[in-house]
Amino acid sequence: MQSIDYRKLIEAAVLAPTPDNNQPWRFAVRDERLSLYLDPTRTLPSDVNSMFDLVGLGAAIENACIAARQGGYEPKVEFADCPAELLKDPLRPVASITFLPGGRPDPLYPCLATRFTCRRLYSTKPVPMQSLDQMAETAQQSGPVRVDWVTDRSQITEMASLLAASDLIRFQYEPFHNELFRQLRFTVQEAEQTRDGLDVRTLDLPPGVAWLLRKLQPWKRMHKVHQLGLGRLLTMPSALAVRRSGALGLLSVDQPKTESFLCGGMAFERLWLTATALKLALQPLGSMPIFLAHWQQLGGSRLPAKHIARVEYLYDRLRSLLPQLSGGVLQIMFRVGQSAPSKFRSLRRRAEDVYAT
Repeated sequence: MQSIDYRKLIEAAVLAPTPDNNQPWRFAVRDERLSLYLDPTRTLPSDVNSMFDLVGLGAAIENACIAARQGGYEPKVEFADCPAELLKDPLRPVASITFLPGGRPDPLYPCLATRFTCRRLYSTKPVPMQSLDQMAETAQQSGPVRVDWVTDRSQITEMASLLAASDLIRFQYEPFHNELFRQLRFTVQEAEQTRDGLDVRTLDLPPGVAWLLRKLQPWKRMHKVHQLGLGRLLTMPSALAVRRSGALGLLSVDQPKTESFLCGGMAFERLWLTATALKLALQPLGSMPIFLAHWQQLGGSRLPAKHIARVEYLYDRLRSLLPQLSGGVLQIMFRVGQSAPSKFRSLRRRAEDVYAT
């Protein structure tokens, strides 16, 4: 067994998915521990109790653990026991990992480098229930999470309408509009310079939509679009993408706590890696979970009244479709199915950019 190569563990960790590819992490090695920190300069203003950032950090932890087992080490993860408001303390690690001999290679290891977000239109052919069960089972290895599936075509169609309604809120509310455009990279040069954010090539948008988005970057132009009643046109690509899915998935945790959200991120990464191994495409769908979190966890205090009413409607419709969700916290939604691979993949910052020696 070789000595621990922390750089390789970090290189595996940064392959993890994050909201809008914001990569809100820093790593350090102290006393033979790999510690993971939340970088407050890279968080998203729309996030609630760091729920989405912790999806990414949990996924990074899972990747580091998988890579460690490949080298013959068994990782032991210790989570921070603190409320969300303290996570952005640059001196407080979100989690630390120690490594003991005896790890066995994880069959998901080859998928670390091949996992990616596919935003293309999928086949509507149903995903085999055996595959869905396999993804749910491997997710539950990471902790107490719940995975629910929507496979009925009429329910998928209704979910597409609900997700379009939640996407519309992001376009209509100026702070969230600004956040979205902060993350978009409209040129190859922009994407390569920052190595983060959403390279528009990875969005697989219909012809002309990327050009239109760039023209709508100033809020006054977007606001005019909504005044003319045309904002719903911007949600049509995402609604169509959801309808063109083999299944929809919803991953929930029991409580809105740091450790629960980290476990949810670890579970989601294992589920996604399993989908990759099964040659299934996957795309996270974040707008509904985050706006439900604004209502459930913050009481809608950061949303205009008209949007609170819409979020309440979304929650009622979702609970009507899936009453089993009432007892937990919806952390992430996603769609899966069969699709040709995307031509472009999001870049990641290099290990030396996030590793404090």
